[in-house]
Amino acid sequence: MSKRLVWVSFDTIGRACLEAAAEVGAEVAGIVTLAGPVRPEVSGMCCFDDVADRFGAELIEARNVNDPDCVAAVRRLAPDTLWVVGWSQLLREELLAIPRRGTFGMHPTLLPRHRGRAPIPWAILTGLARTGVTLFEIPDATADSGAIVGQAQVDIAADETATTLYAKCATAHVELVREYFPLIASGTHPRLPQDPKRASHWPKRTPADGLIDWETRAEYLDVWVRAQTHPYPGAFTWLGDRRLVIWAARPESTGHRAPAGTVLAHRPDGVLVAAGAGALLIREASVDDRPPASGDELRDLLDVGAVLG
Repeated sequence: MSKRLVWVSFDTIGRACLEAAAEVGAEVAGIVTLAGPVRPEVSGMCCFDDVADRFGAELIEARNVNDPDCVAAVRRLAPDTLWVVGWSQLLREELLAIPRRGTFGMHPTLLPRHRGRAPIPWAILTGLARTGVTLFEIPDATADSGAIVGQAQVDIAADETATTLYAKCATAHVELVREYFPLIASGTHPRLPQDPKRASHWPKRTPADGLIDWETRAEYLDVWVRAQTHPYPGAFTWLGDRRLVIWAARPESTGHRAPAGTVLAHRPDGVLVAAGAGALLIREASVDDRPPASGDELRDLLDVGAVLG
């Protein structure tokens, strides 16, 4: 059995998967994670110090997993397998050559479809009815292209948010690790090569991509907000010179004639803003990196007649 591993992650899904691997027999020799400070608002970033202490694993903090010092530390730990779950950098050949039983990664889509970046926001933005999680081999520095070990399907609700889809995908990740780590350790895991003709790719998203265009129909603005809410940076607009991030909203049909982005009314459950067609009821928002506001605090923030954008 090849149970000795080094784990590479900086987020909560990766941490949950590491815990699951240990529960089904993994021997955790080391954990590679980002150097602090930890910023939990950035795609679920979390700390691994306590996990490393509990497992007696070496904690390796690296700004780039391919840095010579990090590669040397992983080589010294001599893992059977290397696991990459929740990491934004591609591993290069020098690192991939270290584990004698290979490197494994996970991606929250049903590969070969939707390789690439920001898969949870993109799944909602593009209107998918279902997505999934894929456990696969990483043979080289090409993203998300290795042989598939296992997959789990995840249904997407009509009112899905990034928060709820992230949680569903986290559960699917953990279930795949529990099922397939013992098979990988014994060398009996499935290997289904991906068909490159059926591959598609999603591009990287940055916080600036969340800018709201108020001329958009309210129904799509609702999708825009839901797809980019926690644990992602959020859909945002401008209140004068202040950045307003909208975390929760819902669309409403109205017959208003106000310019798009105009605050139309205060409601008991939020603030109504004119869209290109219909209106968006903002239920929770934050300004200038302050904590999210709702209720009276939100209404005090957004005066009727103010124009966003």
